[in-house]
Amino acid sequence: MPERNRARKFYIMTCNFAGKPPDFEVENLAVLRGSAGALAPPKGKRGFPAYPEVPRIVIGKLGKKAAPPTDIEIFHSYWLISDRLKILFEDLDPEAFAFQACEVRLANGSPGPSYWLCDVVRVLEAFGPSTLDDIRKHPYRAFLLVRESLVFNETAVGEAYVFSTPYSVEIFCDQRLKDACKQAGMKGATFKACFNK
Repeated sequence: MPERNRARKFYIMTCNFAGKPPDFEVENLAVLRGSAGALAPPKGKRGFPAYPEVPRIVIGKLGKKAAPPTDIEIFHSYWLISDRLKILFEDLDPEAFAFQACEVRLANGSPGPSYWLCDVVRVLEAFGPSTLDDIRKHPYRAFLLVRESLVFNETAVGEAYVFSTPYSVEIFCDQRLKDACKQAGMKGATFKACFNK
């Protein structure tokens, strides 16, 4: 199939940064990150290192200055996701994700809703030749420059719903995952089109 006749639509999936900041903190962050500056996958890998403790999340300390976390939030190099979004991800494309269980409580000490740290562990050489040429010419700006005209290699993507690439931190998904999130009423996710509308 010619690149520009592709039927599938792809998006950059990220979080909605508009509005109040999410009202949560990881109270044992210093223990989890050790000497590292942030929580991040092991060098050269995706997923989670072996943490010395389970991440402990407290929700509701900031009150009216912030908003309760949605179904998906950014936290360092990972997503913090709700239990229902984890279930959706596992139903659609279980091999794409790694999850880290968290202990969650509210600021008053009562148990909180279930949340998980999440990483997209599938890495694909997903782009067609024209997009790869753009990346080679502008390795640090390619996605900002051509985000709405990225060309994907559908053979390489196969039946994957979601994936990352070796070239950037962006997470890509197809129309099926976007539609599933919308139909399930997931809050906090945004989808930036990677095609000319």
